Amino acid sequence: MSNQAIFRLLDLLRTKTDQQHRLSAQQILSLLASEYGIRMNRRTLKGYLEQLIASGYPLNFSSRKRYKQDGTIEIVQTNWYLDPQFEPSEIRLMIDLLHAMPMLPEQIRENLERKLKQISPPTATEQTGENAVKYLHRPPAKQLMFTVDLICEAIRQDCMVQFRYCSFVLKDNEIQLEPRLREDGNERLYIVSPYEIVVSNGRYYLVCCKEPHETISYYRIDRISDIELLPSLMRLPLKDLPADAAEYPRHPAERLYMFSGDAVTCTLRIQPDVLNDVVDWFGEDAAVEANEDNTLLITVNVQPTAMHHWAMQYGGAVEVLSPQSLRQEIAATVHRMAHTYAEDS
Repeated sequence: MSNQAIFRLLDLLRTKTDQQHRLSAQQILSLLASEYGIRMNRRTLKGYLEQLIASGYPLNFSSRKRYKQDGTIEIVQTNWYLDPQFEPSEIRLMIDLLHAMPMLPEQIRENLERKLKQISPPTATEQTGENAVKYLHRPPAKQLMFTVDLICEAIRQDCMVQFRYCSFVLKDNEIQLEPRLREDGNERLYIVSPYEIVVSNGRYYLVCCKEPHETISYYRIDRISDIELLPSLMRLPLKDLPADAAEYPRHPAERLYMFSGDAVTCTLRIQPDVLNDVVDWFGEDAAVEANEDNTLLITVNVQPTAMHHWAMQYGGAVEVLSPQSLRQEIAATVHRMAHTYAEDS
């Protein structure tokens, strides 16, 4: 009974108290009885509280004098509260981060949010309430966390994994994830050496080397299905890959949108009002210079296909100056777009 009682007491203090929500000894006794069916006297409660303090728990109280009937003075400890493991702002941040990850399935997000609220102090619970951040489209990646765990296990065991990689298709008037197919129409099976998991734009990516190649590839983990460990196949050591592959980029700018392939040095001419977006996307990886015509010159290392997609969204406010091959590809895309939209004019 004593072990159960002290654990219940600790749980009560964690969930019911903080600096703004303090309890007297009598209130603690009442809550233990009503919520846990545990009854004890004040002396026993005091002993448990002293045990928690002696064990290093950040338990706080205030002391006051009380005059007994015989005229003597007794020091009473009251206003008990436990310093929270997480501050309300930290709980809020973690819940917001859950909502800000579009690849996280709704059921997993709700489960994690519920667990966070279970360990939250009362002030944090009051402040979180209904989250204002909503994502209308969440992927049906029910096995996401299982896939992440299995990839981590493969990395620990230094072995390969195999899986099917899916794409969205329209089937029976519904958007569905379907495994990619080989040229003969059968489902393609991917066998890879996993190296690490990275998060970009709120999505998990597997960094790996796909057999039989010796280059780095990136796969969206929420689109991986039917993953299996291959304990009998040791993964290809990263150090054994060609030097340019083994030193795959660590800077966020180089892996914009997580396209595979080497990064190149790109120079851009942008309008000043796009600088906010440049900093948001590239951060300190971008070098910025002022031009005489009030535009800005940006130099950054980026994978070319990613830069193609990024630059297109800003229209005439961003001009790619180099490399010339990328500039020509964007010009060809703009020409095709102009031709497409001109057909209706």
